[in-house]
Amino acid sequence: MNTIQILGIADSVQTRQLRFNLLEALGSLGMRVAVESVSGMEQLMRFRINGIPALVVDGTVVLQKLVPPTEDLKILLNAFAQGAFKQFAMKNILVPTDFSPAAKGAFQFALDLAALQGGKVKAVHIYHPEFDPESNWLNNSFLDGVGFAKERLENFVKSELNEAGGNSGNVAVPVEVAQEVITGFAVDELLEISKRKDVDMMVMGSTGERGFMEKLFGSVSTNVTQRAESPVMLVPQGVKFKGFKHIMYASNYEAAERPTLHKLVDVANAFDADIHFVHVAEEGETKSYQEIENRLFKILFNGEDPSFAFNLTKIEGASVVDSLNDYAIQHGIDLVVMVCPHRNFWEQLFHKSVTKAMVLNTKLPILVLHG
Repeated sequence: MNTIQILGIADSVQTRQLRFNLLEALGSLGMRVAVESVSGMEQLMRFRINGIPALVVDGTVVLQKLVPPTEDLKILLNAFAQGAFKQFAMKNILVPTDFSPAAKGAFQFALDLAALQGGKVKAVHIYHPEFDPESNWLNNSFLDGVGFAKERLENFVKSELNEAGGNSGNVAVPVEVAQEVITGFAVDELLEISKRKDVDMMVMGSTGERGFMEKLFGSVSTNVTQRAESPVMLVPQGVKFKGFKHIMYASNYEAAERPTLHKLVDVANAFDADIHFVHVAEEGETKSYQEIENRLFKILFNGEDPSFAFNLTKIEGASVVDSLNDYAIQHGIDLVVMVCPHRNFWEQLFHKSVTKAMVLNTKLPILVLHG
């Protein structure tokens, strides 16, 4: 644990009591954690809570409208320290940009998403110079190129922030934006960035399917999507962020894993969304749909009541991608969540990937989690 925030009215009896009990619990456990009080209305609204006082640990709301006694807080803090409350975060958002219209749209999308979540955005440009093997690597041309890339990124961020501030309905609260220029090959560098602990997810622009080579090997976005360590959200060009109220999770439920499904539930709870579980029936499937549904329920709910609205359905047919797209249109889906298993190069090349096909053809944002 790094930070704990107490949300509430500074002088209220309940807020003071919560702080007293919390400090007593921390002292008893020997935990040295910074405790911050948050009372400004604008700041409180960022946390999307239903009431005060509330307790936030490392950005996660762990209780609200309650003042637990010290002993209960000790149990809660111990549970959090052991990872029981670890949730899928969407606050530290990295946006790779090549300054294209698709990249600009992704940056605006990320700004709106970060504003709603009280998060941060980092714009990254991968600069790939043309090297002359006969000359010194750090020549003037290279240094000039890096300088130009930094200046271009700075102008890009400034321009996009101005546009965001000038559009009504866009970023309602200030978003902290950082920027970085990295020298190298785009896919390789982005895959390395995806391993950073300070990157919750990437938001990338997607332009769809183009030529034969892109169908075979994929663009930068599809390559990164398949191989990244962090979740990746792909935003088709022209799509604006409008919140997520109807999420479609398309998967073979039989292969669904507990951590992936819990990330999905975290997203749904964060946006108060319902989930459409769409089972993609595979050829030769032996288990009955009821068996698969029962397994899904066991993983998700553990015998408890669901915390979100949902429905389940199964699709099959010659074109899974067309069926998924049709379902999304009919049910007003505004976010597609899919799982991309990590495969080696030859498996990626020859495996018929539903995830990749969706990435290349969808007109909706796609959040790709990795199994």
